[in-house]
Amino acid sequence: MVSIFKLEEIFKDKDSSFLEKEEKRLKELYSLNLIHTPTEQSFDRITELASRIFQVPISLISLLTEDLQWFKSCVGLTGDLLNERSTKREESICQYVVIDGEPLVIEDTLQDPRFKHNPLVVQHHIRFYAGAPIITKHHNIIGTVCIIDVEPRTLTEAELQTLIDLSNWIKTEIELRTDLLERTMNEQSIRTLYEVTSNNSLTFDDKLNRLLKIGCDRFHLSDGHISKITGEEYKILQMMTKSSSLNKAGDLLPLNDFCAGNIMASLEPVHIKQSAYKNQSTMFNEYIGAPIFVNNAFYGTFCFFSKDQTFRAISNSDLEFLQLMTQWVGFEIERLQVYTELRESQERFQQITNNIKEAFWIFEVEKNEILFMSSAWEEISGRTCKEFYEDSTLWINTILPEDRDNTLENFQNISKNIEFEYRLIHTDGTIRWIRNRIVPILNKEGRVYRLAGVAEDITDAKLNEDLIRKWDKLSAVSQLAASIAHEIRNPLTSVKGFMQLNHNEISPFKELILSELGQIEDFINEILILANSHLGIQLNHHNVIDMMSEVLQATEDVSQLFDINFEFDPQANVEIVCDENQLKQVYQNIISNAIEAMPNGGTIHIVIGMEDEKSIYISVKDHGVGIAQDRIAKLGEPYYSNKEKGSGLGLMISYKIVQNHKGKILFTSELGKGTTVKIILPIEHHE
Repeated sequence: MVSIFKLEEIFKDKDSSFLEKEEKRLKELYSLNLIHTPTEQSFDRITELASRIFQVPISLISLLTEDLQWFKSCVGLTGDLLNERSTKREESICQYVVIDGEPLVIEDTLQDPRFKHNPLVVQHHIRFYAGAPIITKHHNIIGTVCIIDVEPRTLTEAELQTLIDLSNWIKTEIELRTDLLERTMNEQSIRTLYEVTSNNSLTFDDKLNRLLKIGCDRFHLSDGHISKITGEEYKILQMMTKSSSLNKAGDLLPLNDFCAGNIMASLEPVHIKQSAYKNQSTMFNEYIGAPIFVNNAFYGTFCFFSKDQTFRAISNSDLEFLQLMTQWVGFEIERLQVYTELRESQERFQQITNNIKEAFWIFEVEKNEILFMSSAWEEISGRTCKEFYEDSTLWINTILPEDRDNTLENFQNISKNIEFEYRLIHTDGTIRWIRNRIVPILNKEGRVYRLAGVAEDITDAKLNEDLIRKWDKLSAVSQLAASIAHEIRNPLTSVKGFMQLNHNEISPFKELILSELGQIEDFINEILILANSHLGIQLNHHNVIDMMSEVLQATEDVSQLFDINFEFDPQANVEIVCDENQLKQVYQNIISNAIEAMPNGGTIHIVIGMEDEKSIYISVKDHGVGIAQDRIAKLGEPYYSNKEKGSGLGLMISYKIVQNHKGKILFTSELGKGTTVKIILPIEHHE
């Protein structure tokens, strides 16, 4: 926020009402993120039209900051004015329009004592000026649309009205631009939030650290805290700082050292601006925070702050996103507490499992429409998110008829956190049990206008507790297998080394033994990769065509043996950040499966192309036996294989490697006609 103390220095002769109005105006101007941004066609179109309509050489969209007149769009400027796209505020004619709030027409600047000595008039020969205020939906005047001529002229009432109409057009363009930017930012933030919170390879502390980074980046604030408050003590559970803070996670501090008391008193998100809160040891220029609730009781705070004086705009959607992150933290703390209690009591052990996938969603109450659904909903219901967006009644219709009335009743008049269960009908005809945890989001008036929720598929826990116990045993066996693999690899390496050093004795079976030892070593490495997909990963830039060519060359003998031909169509020649050996292993597994699916020979089609600006795809299509639809969904699951004697290990490893590269594998198949495997990978690797 713009400091009122700074405004007092700039406008020393102005009264408090002017400063208050100016501060409010500047706050909204900066929040629109228009200042010092590149030119945009939507605004340039208006100035070009104004120049043609009024037959003037110069037309401007001028925005007034506390010390500058900055041109968002300009036609007809030259020299320094065009290069800088700004002038000093005190030289601006537009400032009179902003201050008075009315259109201004000056037929001849040399006849007006206010402007005849103005530097712009003297140096750039401005003789005619007409400007209309740009008034936002919050009734703040952020600038003008103006037309300028080097000759005196008059302006009719009809022409003035046209100029006012253009200013209204600009207002509409600003609102459309703001809505688009906010929606895009929200979608990206929520998508990132889901990716972090649903990543089962991250610990709870890892997720908290990533949430802190997401918040610092989005809000442009240097520090973030997740705290637990007990009495008058403020304990930092996790923190992130880009400043010179001496605090660290685990510190116990007096509650008065932070703004957490304000959150504790209101039990809702707060936004404290421009050093509004300070004491002897702490001073913040910007602070936002939200309460963490655990078991419907106040637990602590999730907050971000900065001590520098750089302006930042905090919008309602920012606070909503902070609230969404905070709700997840509260839910996760609550879940971990319950899980610990269950382990200690042994009464409901195995009810929480790692394979439950949480689905996030946001619902607009007044419009009765879904604003966002995470992709996990597609697995839970069998329907795409797009289908839910297009049909607002689809969610109700998927609920089992016996549960609809109770579910709808739970959704009506929600005023606090609520949790309940219901059943829905999957597209495959099965009944799924869903646990919904819902939190209302309030507007400034305190009314519920959005609902944010987390849905979990708890069908397995509901229908078969024995299955959960078996899954835990399987997980334990997998860990044991990885441990055994580590123990075997050391003596295996020694045996292999001694065999290679045995130059003096010639054994007819030496090469065979070494080959078999190599296969055992490869198998052990695969088990280790499966247990830890990050093991030994080496990320560098590698050419996708070169990697595929090397794999095809390595499989040449096998393909000839099975009478297989390859049709390689590389449509994109790019380098991606990846582990070359791991991705080549994925390609080898997919191509080997394709070869085995074509016992009578044939052609395998391989295409490399651009999926979008940030990712590529590799498509491998065979014309083999195909895969039944009910089996496609199970591919990549532990120890599941489509082959009669297969273990499924190759596909499991391929899934792990591609997932570790932030990509995905898609299967489409038809029995008797063949299978297409599509691998999608990002060009750049981001943690």
